[in-house]
Amino acid sequence: HQYKLTLMSESLRNDGRIWVPRRAGDDRAAKDIPEAERWYYLEEKYPAFGNLVPRDIASRAAKNVVDAGHGVGPLKNGVFLDFADAINRLGKKVIADRYGNLFDMYENITGEDPYQRPMRIYPASHYTMGGLWVDYNLQSTIPGLFVIGEANFSDHGANRLGASALMQGLADGYFVLPYTLGNYLANVKLDKVTPTQAAFVDVKREVDERTQRLLSIDGNRTVTEFHRELG
Repeated sequence: HQYKLTLMSESLRNDGRIWVPRRAGDDRAAKDIPEAERWYYLEEKYPAFGNLVPRDIASRAAKNVVDAGHGVGPLKNGVFLDFADAINRLGKKVIADRYGNLFDMYENITGEDPYQRPMRIYPASHYTMGGLWVDYNLQSTIPGLFVIGEANFSDHGANRLGASALMQGLADGYFVLPYTLGNYLANVKLDKVTPTQAAFVDVKREVDERTQRLLSIDGNRTVTEFHRELG
């Protein structure tokens, strides 16, 4: 139903329980697997934290059980995220108030109602964490090339902290770069540039040619149509 992976929020693990069939290669539907034959592997391996272990640990554990043949779904490459216990304990309305938008998105993509059957999830690349080295001024090893936000390494380890994308963007953009970039430019003598220089002329020609190619396609479908098809 879609062309890309969809992120299911980490918040779902607050109430959802992660499990796989205890027997490798079990093809039964989730509803047909008795409780005694379900492997809540995070709860067993990490009883102090259960399903709330840090995401890097949860991701590695999911990969390990799938690699060991316990994966679920048509391709046997997922694990169950089950809300049945939470719904029985708290009621469907509470769960809907907390996660309704995520449940609706999941059902729209898979055609499966997560209120009635477990979600199927698997760790995958969400986005690249970056990691370029910078000094205290946020400058890379290339003079004049500053790297900010999640593109640099400064606030990340093996597991990205919650909300650190916003934190690092704000810290670098508001409190560091306005001063360090100015200090760098104050000591750099730049030659005067004009639109008639060869570099400007070449880039303008390339942009004009690319724009003209797009305008000359003369297609009969709108951007909205493509957007609707992509979902």
